[in-house]
Amino acid sequence: MGCCLLLAGCGAGSGTGPDDDTNKGFDRADLPLLFAPVTESERETVLADWASRDVTARDVRVVQQDTIALGIDTLEVRILSHLVQGDRHYGAVIVPLNVTAPRPVLAYTHYSDVGVTVEAALFALGAVAGLRGNQFTLVLPSYRGKSLSYGSSVWTSEGAVSIWDGEVDDALALIHAAWAQPGVATGNAAALGFSAGGAIALLTAIREPGVVRVVDFFGPADFFGNFSQRLLLSILDDRPPPLTSIAELQASIVDPLERGDLSVAGMRLELLRRSALYFADRLPTVLAHHGLADDVVSVDETQGLVRA
Repeated sequence: MGCCLLLAGCGAGSGTGPDDDTNKGFDRADLPLLFAPVTESERETVLADWASRDVTARDVRVVQQDTIALGIDTLEVRILSHLVQGDRHYGAVIVPLNVTAPRPVLAYTHYSDVGVTVEAALFALGAVAGLRGNQFTLVLPSYRGKSLSYGSSVWTSEGAVSIWDGEVDDALALIHAAWAQPGVATGNAAALGFSAGGAIALLTAIREPGVVRVVDFFGPADFFGNFSQRLLLSILDDRPPPLTSIAELQASIVDPLERGDLSVAGMRLELLRRSALYFADRLPTVLAHHGLADDVVSVDETQGLVRA
């Protein structure tokens, strides 16, 4: 499971936010600016950025096709190759056969620092979530810079890793590609994820009106607050917690902030892009599961999302 910044909510307000465009490296005296309340101007900037992104799946090809049995269900595994923002990506679309009508999409927005295996995803959804393969068309993205495995075959999607941001673009592109596949119902999709994958599921639904349900297992929803400050300082002090997502988070946004390649104002936008709480008005129906004793992702994350 990935880990994330676990934060208490800050209310959105008005104004333009901290003005910090200098390239001077991060000064810890800037922490109050970094974690100041989110402004409406910042929120609108992120919404405009998302609206400008091209998440169309182009040149879609079926590179492998197979029929498998899962319990009493018969499924067709289709490995798709497609272009996303100019890079070649891969994903699995798993379609139930011998059903009376096309099944809606369930996007499993997993998180891993390496990639995903089709067989492991099917096991997780059956054993953990209690789902049957004939209930939905499973969509399983391979995010940029990460792999997709099925049987003895491995495919790696092109592009630089973009934790909890570009990964949402990639999930959206594969959902759109799946909607054009035979036997797949268009629209009325759902997204499901665990921990960091839960954050991706929430952000996917925020950005795509066709995703009308989310199942969120203990996903982080807010990247501003006291916990975030402690986690950031632990990374800057080279004492990060031993969690798989930390290395990607550090390389993506913390190292650039520390070097001065990313300003405080820019860092705030990076954090906001990963914070579903501030876009809760765009969420559809959400079913959230979160243990009160969770010592990785604080239950405050889900409680704050409920309040929002």
